[in-house]
Amino acid sequence: MESAACWVLTECPQGKILRESLEALSVGLNFQKQYGMETVVLWSGAPPEEAQLAYLASLGVRRMICLEGAGDEEEALVFGLKELYLRHQPQYVFFGASPMSLSLAPRLAALLEVGYVAKATYLRRIGDALSLTRPLMQGALSEVLRFLPPTHGIASLYPRAFDAPNPTGNLAGEKLIPEIHLLTQPKGESRNWEVMERALEPADALDVEDAEVVVAGGKGMGSEANFALLQDLGRCLGGAVAASRIAVDLGWAPKERLVGQTGRKVFPELYIACGISGAHQHQAGMKEARNILAINTDPQAPIFQIATWSILGDAPQVVRQMINRLKHLREAN
Repeated sequence: MESAACWVLTECPQGKILRESLEALSVGLNFQKQYGMETVVLWSGAPPEEAQLAYLASLGVRRMICLEGAGDEEEALVFGLKELYLRHQPQYVFFGASPMSLSLAPRLAALLEVGYVAKATYLRRIGDALSLTRPLMQGALSEVLRFLPPTHGIASLYPRAFDAPNPTGNLAGEKLIPEIHLLTQPKGESRNWEVMERALEPADALDVEDAEVVVAGGKGMGSEANFALLQDLGRCLGGAVAASRIAVDLGWAPKERLVGQTGRKVFPELYIACGISGAHQHQAGMKEARNILAINTDPQAPIFQIATWSILGDAPQVVRQMINRLKHLREAN
């Protein structure tokens, strides 16, 4: 039976909901608010904790289906989603820009023979039709797409195009009770691939544009040896290491780590600027970070004007203290 609902695949692989899933959830909740469509969370990962259920309830989620039994088996997951879709027939299914979602979304659309749009940056319903905008030619142009009738469809979102949702208020009285859907390996389906291993990408290999946390160093780090401390800090925070123009010119970091007007553009949850004055050219590459922690000895440094938090001090010394504190907290836990 068809339902006026939008589903959102919400990934929680290591006890933390992925930012990409929260971005997709914000789209679903906006549809719930604007168009009266029920938003259903499809939970993939370890069973949700009470705090996570309370958090989702505070965002406005009223229904949640936990997909259990597949572990990291993407094959079972995509066929499980197909089974659920055919049973309930939601109008839309939204996926974030995580690697797994970007793999699942087109496969699911092909199995269901429904429309699929990738890298959507704007979604709007006009009548019964959904219009989806996505960039072309590296953002120089945009195109607007619609699903052919019937107007069901699947969309994956462009990374960082949407903000994570905010709690709607104190909903302590609301309790989200998850439904359980057991995933089983589909019979008669041949496996043509196998997952050999899964591992977190190390901080020195993680692309700065993909990282939730970016630790960047500049001239204020003082030396190449001090700059190397940022690798330790990046590992402690699960983030990537970046550099200012002068740090790259000094040979402390490769050019692909350069953040700025002539380098990479980053949009992390947290950007830590260590010994970076924050000239206009550098700000052009990182000013869209959600939170900025600036560490500098110069109280007039431009970076302090856009920072969320500021530390007036010697960057290498502060970084060493942060590393020691983070390692101590990890050992304590």
